[in-house]
Amino acid sequence: MTGDDKAAQQRPSRAVAMEADRWLARLHSPDCGAEDRRRFQDWLARHPTHWQAYNQAEQLWSAAAQEQDPDMVAMADAVLLRAKHRRQRGPRRGRLMGWAASVLVVVGGGWGLLQSGWMAPEPPAAMYSTAIGEIRAFTLPDGSVVTLNTDTVLQVRMGAHARTVALQRGEAQFDVAPDQQRPFTVDTPLTQITALGTVFQVRNTKTSTEVSLLEGRVQVAPVEAGWGARQDLEPGDRLEAKAGVPWQRTRVDVEAAQAWLSGRLVFDGIPLRQAVEEFNRYSQRQLRIDDPAIGDIPIQGIFNAGDTDSIVLAFQYAYPLSADDRGTEVGLRHR
Repeated sequence: MTGDDKAAQQRPSRAVAMEADRWLARLHSPDCGAEDRRRFQDWLARHPTHWQAYNQAEQLWSAAAQEQDPDMVAMADAVLLRAKHRRQRGPRRGRLMGWAASVLVVVGGGWGLLQSGWMAPEPPAAMYSTAIGEIRAFTLPDGSVVTLNTDTVLQVRMGAHARTVALQRGEAQFDVAPDQQRPFTVDTPLTQITALGTVFQVRNTKTSTEVSLLEGRVQVAPVEAGWGARQDLEPGDRLEAKAGVPWQRTRVDVEAAQAWLSGRLVFDGIPLRQAVEEFNRYSQRQLRIDDPAIGDIPIQGIFNAGDTDSIVLAFQYAYPLSADDRGTEVGLRHR
């Protein structure tokens, strides 16, 4: 397969592009709710072209909003009228018509809202992601460097007055370029982390957010009242935020916290079940605990992330464990 063939496979199809247009309109609609946003995140996670298509839709909308093209407005009006009667059938005149309807829904039925300045377009969003086992660094337009750990997705908006990152899943380290006129914030479902010039890590799981400060200073605030108190972290602090329980603040080994940047995992006596959860983040070939009695065995050492074979060999050598290789997974039990 040539490079052109591979590139073509990664381009969004017309159907995906139209889906992205509809999501753009829905997310900017006044009645968009939490369930809509959850379904949108699920849609984004299904395939890399979904992120690409949505990013293109936002850029197209932002550019057209700034141009304020009257012909586009008239076309959007016509498309919206048809869409009201054929909502389930979807657009049939190509992507441009579908996008025009999205633009009109976004502005609530009138281009005059944009012209009056009541609703200015947000800066275009860029999506960054890694596959399972992949660790990759990106330089953002402001000079900040973000390193994504395995299976991570984030969205970045660079505006004139703010730099905003939404960590949708996974873990990332942020080396933030100083810019006092544009605060740098990282949003998760539980927290908003604000920094001016610093190095910190954020991990977003299904139930918690972990923030580890390596250099500088950050402020962590809850997104909902009652979920925790706003806290200023110092280098070496780690904050674990969970909904409905007091936030836990501990100290972290800065060097160990950065081990994953070079593909290593450092464990200092954590239970085997927790170590297995970490290992499984980096490989499609999963470890399984077949014997619940071994789950509390303390694990200590430095391991290569994603190298299941070497991890299993190390376990068998250092601990009373045996392994059952089942191809796509390896079962562990007491020897």
